[in-house]
Order: sequence, then C-alpha cells, then structure tokens
Amino acid sequence: MIANTLNRFFLASMLCGFAAPVLASPSPSEVFEQYVKAANSGDMTRIASLIADDVERSDFVGCTADMDNPTCLLHYIKTTVVDPKSQIQVTRLELSGDVVDASLELRGELTKRAGVERILGRDVVRVEGGLIKAFHFIPDFTDESTAVFFGSLGIGPRASKPATQN
Repeated sequence: MIANTLNRFFLASMLCGFAAPVLASPSPSEVFEQYVKAANSGDMTRIASLIADDVERSDFVGCTADMDNPTCLLHYIKTTVVDPKSQIQVTRLELSGDVVDASLELRGELTKRAGVERILGRDVVRVEGGLIKAFHFIPDFTDESTAVFFGSLGIGPRASKPATQN
C-alpha cells in the first residue's frame, strides 16, 4: 500500500514539474571559458560544438561565399588561433546579460612572425542557450605591438597604404 502511494506521488510530482530540474544551459561566461580552453588545446571538435547553427556571420577576410556561418567562424578560429598554436590569456572578463566582453592577450606563431610578442584585444561573444550566437574580436590598436601586427596584415592605422599617383 505504501509503495503504491509513493509510486503515485512520484508520478504525480513528475507530471506536475516537481521532478529534478533538467540541467540548465551553461552560463555565457562558462561557454566562453570552454571556448578558450578548447582553443588553447586546439580542440576544433569542442569549439564546433559550442557554435550555434545560426551564429552571426564572421567578417573574417578568409571566409568564402560558399561557407555557411558556423564554418566561417570555425575557419577564422582555426586560422588565427588553432593552426598557429596561439594561446589566449584572458585578462578581464565582464558579463552583461548574454554578452561576454573579455580583454585578452594572444601569443603564438602568427605574432612571432610579425615580430611582436603578443597582441591585445577583446572578444565580444553573445551566448544563447549555451551556444555562441555572435563572436567578434576587436583589436586594441592603441597598443603598439597590436598596431604593428595588424599593420603587417594591411589592417588598422599601421596598414601600408598604396602609393597615390598625382
């Protein structure tokens, strides 16, 4: 009799929503921390699992028209962080709703090839439902090393400008 009553109670509890809650999605800062860990270890599979199918389009110049948005963002991360074995060090992280604004240093083969030790910038990442929905890197052009690095790529205030003809 008691077992039957307990079974009915548990069944009623589950139907009424009193059962153990479903695991909540990770917070935006947790998702970002997972991204940094995966990027620093070169785990592209893990990075791909953090990106929403409807992520905003990256403005990375290396993306081609035939790449969908997740593929474009993965290509950007692979090209700029994973393949050159760059390391991201977060120096400040702020959370505003579903947006992570993280100041960071990036060190690796790309920076060394440009003759600088590291670059500074910010990742501004919007996370919804435990997935990255938007990802933007903003270089800190006020930092000399960063300006030199991006200038060597033809980007920013130190970019080489083509000679003008008079």
